[in-house]
Amino acid sequence: MSIFIRRRGIEEFLEATGRRLLYGRRKTGKTFYTRRTLGDYDYFIVRRGGIFYDPENQTEYAAKEFIQLCRRTDKIIIDEFHRAPPILFDTIQAGSCPPDIVLVTSTLHYHRKYTATPNAPLKGLFLTYKAGLISPLDLVFHQWPSLTNDLLERLVFYQEPVLVGRSLREIMLCSVDIARSLAGEVLAEEDYEATLRYHHLLEGLSMGKTRISELSSYLYSRGLIPGRSPSYITKYIDAMLKIGLIEKIPVWGKRKSIYRHVSPLTHTAYYLNAKYGVWDIPVGEDFLYNTGRTIIPNLVEVFVERLLSHDCGLRPVKILQPEIDIALTRHREPWLIAEVKWRDNIEREELRKTIDKLANVKSAVKLMITKEQHDYKTIIPILTLRELVERIKERSGCSWVNELSIH
Repeated sequence: MSIFIRRRGIEEFLEATGRRLLYGRRKTGKTFYTRRTLGDYDYFIVRRGGIFYDPENQTEYAAKEFIQLCRRTDKIIIDEFHRAPPILFDTIQAGSCPPDIVLVTSTLHYHRKYTATPNAPLKGLFLTYKAGLISPLDLVFHQWPSLTNDLLERLVFYQEPVLVGRSLREIMLCSVDIARSLAGEVLAEEDYEATLRYHHLLEGLSMGKTRISELSSYLYSRGLIPGRSPSYITKYIDAMLKIGLIEKIPVWGKRKSIYRHVSPLTHTAYYLNAKYGVWDIPVGEDFLYNTGRTIIPNLVEVFVERLLSHDCGLRPVKILQPEIDIALTRHREPWLIAEVKWRDNIEREELRKTIDKLANVKSAVKLMITKEQHDYKTIIPILTLRELVERIKERSGCSWVNELSIH
């Protein structure tokens, strides 16, 4: 089944006129959305070696031929533009290409070479936009037939465009192969060799090693670095941050951060490999599906954080004392905190302890998100994720928060 998720940020960027540059790691839907949104533009992709290819007419052009063609075209898209020879950038800089030109690239560092460095030939000429995963906000605003818990779990994975429309079982069964290939492609596109250090860092993150000291100890225990010092892994962490494989969340009140996977797909696949060695040991489909589902509560937590952050326009931080699942800041202070309990049959005593923990944090808005409804009476609101989504769809922009009790 074909499902089209509107991505408002990308669409608004592409529908603007003038020179635009869309970048982001592979498999984030850049080419698909560009061609769908700009159907009246002439589309070309630059092949390795600098040859310009027209897929509609199945025609190839050398650089000089293509530039002559450019001068006769009003609207043009050039995909994987970083592969083009320097003469293209000289031509754009000289103003010889059409004013409505869209450049697309699957790298996050090459585009800076042409737009951000002191001598960049395209500096100041292009409006830029980074394409990442699909926003949870865009996912929940899609017109789904019904909002079930099964669908909400699938939406967590639908942040990866390549997974949209798949069943949860299909996602779990294909996650290992897709994620390993994706990580390798992203690293290769950025000229980073996919060494064991990168892969074991991704495994460590999936196993809950979120601090850089924990990650360095994880690699040292496997004999991949000569000592436990974080200095041995800093360059690898920085590289994966830059290319969008991982993200950094600041710890509130501390001068440190935690790290985690950006993609629920890579998180799941690397967890399964770290825990069960599924890349090297054949396992049954039922085992892969059932064990993969155990990581879903953690992924739902991150999904809800992103949903609230995008809706409210607030920055996520991590509160460690006491440890809170979700904390969003306004003016450098926690403005909304929430706990997520994504499982069935939560005991009243656990609910009470969680509510007490939230109440002890001096923050404006407190919220608890559960999988199923509860009749537990408390001054802190308890909403199911379905109820939260419905509130956001009815009154987006975080205005629904005004309906909650403030403590």
